[in-house]
Amino acid sequence: MPRPPAPDDDAALRWDEFDDPSYVESDAAIAARAAAEAGDDADARDASGTGATGDAPAAPERPATGQRLLTALFALVYVAWSVGWIIGVGLVPLSGPTLVVEVMYQFSEFLAIVASALWFAAVVTLTRGGRAVHRFGWLALGTLVLLPWPIVLGVLA
Repeated sequence: MPRPPAPDDDAALRWDEFDDPSYVESDAAIAARAAAEAGDDADARDASGTGATGDAPAAPERPATGQRLLTALFALVYVAWSVGWIIGVGLVPLSGPTLVVEVMYQFSEFLAIVASALWFAAVVTLTRGGRAVHRFGWLALGTLVLLPWPIVLGVLA
């Protein structure tokens, strides 16, 4: 029995079938192709997002001033939360029955102190190219989750 022909493993990585319904061409590629067909290759390079040399993409837009100020305000809140955890950790001393318990408790204290800085850095890094609503939603959620509970509960008691 003859072997069937080997499948083309790279077929899934190519977009050479323009009649394929899943093929979508970006607006920049359409503009670049239209400009190239018109014979104006300088406009084609600009429409595709590259400079005159064609090797570097255009710089991303900077966020608005209001967004930067709100992000800075959240940064100050997170710094205050870290200071609150430092103070709160001092209010609740623990001397465990074993060394393992004490080490685990001190490590959890350390994680509580640095959690707000890690949350802020993760949100700002992961939402860099996204919408501002998502960034500020995650930052607002972090302000509620990372409250310095020893101080909050100490004030309420």
